[in-house]
Amino acid sequence: MEKIVVAVSGVAGSHPAIDWALAYAAHRDASVELVHVVDTTWGHAPVDYIETALLRAEEHLRDRADAARRAAPGTPVTSHVHFGSPVNELVASARGAALLVVGAHPEGRYSGAGAGAVRLARLAPCSVVIVPVADVVPAGHGVVVGTDGSEASLPAVEFAAQLADRYHEDLTAVYAWGHPEPWGLTEPVLVDTEPVEEDRMVVAESLAGISSRYPDLVVHVEISGSRPEVALPAAATGARMLVVGAHGRSALSRALLGSVSESVVAELPCTVAVIRAAE
Repeated sequence: MEKIVVAVSGVAGSHPAIDWALAYAAHRDASVELVHVVDTTWGHAPVDYIETALLRAEEHLRDRADAARRAAPGTPVTSHVHFGSPVNELVASARGAALLVVGAHPEGRYSGAGAGAVRLARLAPCSVVIVPVADVVPAGHGVVVGTDGSEASLPAVEFAAQLADRYHEDLTAVYAWGHPEPWGLTEPVLVDTEPVEEDRMVVAESLAGISSRYPDLVVHVEISGSRPEVALPAAATGARMLVVGAHGRSALSRALLGSVSESVVAELPCTVAVIRAAE
């Protein structure tokens, strides 16, 4: 059975990340594990403080787990409290999981919860779904996926197609080829702004087989000369989800991916999924 790990904060109120994970798990026959991490990295904390924080966190998480079981009685739900570095503990908890689901505030960007979401998208051993605060970024319609024709982008396309088909919504595949201008350049670089046949072939190869596996799925294609980190959030504004692929675990591949995936996670125009190929 697949396992979905959900990072749970101590903030009271609704938790869209849990809701998203429960809905996804119900269609995958998957289990859900709620994880809360008591952050002890900010400085020296007395032992009695940590013990009190752990007890309160366990009580809070137990209530969350009970509410999740009531909301999705057919889905196995467990809960665990850890202490230490939230990012490190969540990365460790996600080993062997199919997905790590976290909540984030789009205004956080590179601070607080926003920074944690960006780091988790880069470091987690599995695919990561980042769910924004619902009253700030309401759920939209349609699924957008970024594709570059690489093998690494194919799992992202499949994930996006499967989700769009399940929700009976359209899928939009975006191929953007723009590159950042070299530092110190005094004159703009002239590049093609109109798609050529090779660009259309890249998208067609990425979508090969989708129509046969999902015959009722409506697919749109957008080809853009803009940089991916610009084109993807623009296309995903008002969408249900934006899906991007991860190019691997090496330092170089993370650097190549970083400018795109980390930018869209920080921008958070809607729920964002960073999909890694199964190792």
